[in-house]
Amino acid sequence: MSTELGLKYGRRAVALYLACTALIVAVGLLGPSVVVLTLTNRHAWLPSYWFDTTPNDWLVSVMIYVAIALGGYGVFLATKALKHGWAPRIDRLIALGIGTTAAITLVPPMASGDVLIYAAYGRIMALGGDPYTASPADTIRLGYDPVITATERPWQGARSVYGPIATWIQWLSSVIGGDSAQLTVWMLQLSVAISLVVTGLLLVKLVGKDLPAKRRVIMLSLANPLLLWSVLAGAHNDAIAVMFAVIALVLFRRHVFLAGILIGVAGCTKLSIGLVGVAMLWALRADRRKCLYFCGGGALAMGGLYAIVGLQAFQQARSQTSFISTGTPHKVLLSFFTLFLPNGLVRTVLAILAWVGLIVVAILLTQVFPKSLVPQTHPDDPTPAAIRYTAIYAIAWVLTAMYSLPWYDVIAWVALAAVAASKVDGLMVVRTTMLAIAYVPGRDPNARQVAASLSDSLEFFSARLRDTLCPAIELAVLIGLIVWARRNGAQWWPYDWPRRKQKSVAENAEAH
Repeated sequence: MSTELGLKYGRRAVALYLACTALIVAVGLLGPSVVVLTLTNRHAWLPSYWFDTTPNDWLVSVMIYVAIALGGYGVFLATKALKHGWAPRIDRLIALGIGTTAAITLVPPMASGDVLIYAAYGRIMALGGDPYTASPADTIRLGYDPVITATERPWQGARSVYGPIATWIQWLSSVIGGDSAQLTVWMLQLSVAISLVVTGLLLVKLVGKDLPAKRRVIMLSLANPLLLWSVLAGAHNDAIAVMFAVIALVLFRRHVFLAGILIGVAGCTKLSIGLVGVAMLWALRADRRKCLYFCGGGALAMGGLYAIVGLQAFQQARSQTSFISTGTPHKVLLSFFTLFLPNGLVRTVLAILAWVGLIVVAILLTQVFPKSLVPQTHPDDPTPAAIRYTAIYAIAWVLTAMYSLPWYDVIAWVALAAVAASKVDGLMVVRTTMLAIAYVPGRDPNARQVAASLSDSLEFFSARLRDTLCPAIELAVLIGLIVWARRNGAQWWPYDWPRRKQKSVAENAEAH
């Protein structure tokens, strides 16, 4: 009976994965809209492909709302199917993941205009400029350029906050794409697609011969429609950073120094991926010599690569740490308390609360989080612990960070896929699904490049999703995670060294 139930859930999950992908591709094929980006200097025979239909704003938005909801429910059913013994062939699941990834890569990017700014940074560098000191707006003033001008208004004055690896990939895409925004952007999409596929296949390798573990990894990472929408459809370079981090994890069990170099490379793509480095370092804490090797490799990679592009690149990467994104509970608190308190003070207090929250959630999860599915190949193999700690820290980070966007969840899902199932799976489905929906259409309604007008009704509806419903759901998920951890025996502070210290002080007082 359990196997039959697993088969039923599994078939429905696959159907929902495919339906989600089909809807995303259909919206892309409809062409530029409030959801789909406008790409200039088009080559009709090259990807991305679309028809110029100028679809209604509500039509494409609802199609994506439904796609995300179906995808999220599909992931939930996939976890239930695997729990009930669903056992499809591994090669078919890999084909599902690669096939859906390829399909979405063939249509234009959607929702977020970030990839246009990536293309502009690459173009600035290809033209001999420095994207860390010159914004697209600065370059536009010097003369018209079809790629740089394609950037959307909210970001035209922004200088790059990405690491040198990301910038060099943007530069290479620009060299290949030339003055075609379409081809430049597609090269960036392709780099993200390849990164997601490589990440998924490496995770399959990491979990060894355990077939149920392989199925979980594929359904929650390689084929996960929530990631395909949030990361791939928007062509976000977080996927590239995560790929390097997973390569570091593959090397970790045998070559600690090389793993440090790769985690440094990951950090030179996007600085926030250093979270994985912290998890890996914590897994090595019992071996000081290996800790030094690992830190040395990371410092060598980051120091060397940032030295090439200059210190201004690192300063730019750090500049976004004080931002607060809409869709988080922090934004609601900021809006409320700035009515009667200085903005700077409120931001400082919220930043402190965010860090405290991250630490508290991580401490709770460390006590009750399920074990890693990655096997230990030798007694000193730190990889299983590193995967588990990565999942713990990533989940704690995305749930407590002041600046959190749907595509940031990729590192949490990648690590979560390689640990045993738990209630955390369902909570993360709710979190990512809601945040992804909240960022649709995801375009500035006043941006010159938006092909279809955003109606007042849709603008109001999407704004309420993002600034009201989403923070409430995000807070509920955080509370739900804490309640789950506490019910499973997690203590707020399980370490006994403060109590030992107090006892020692009391004993000394008695002695005197």
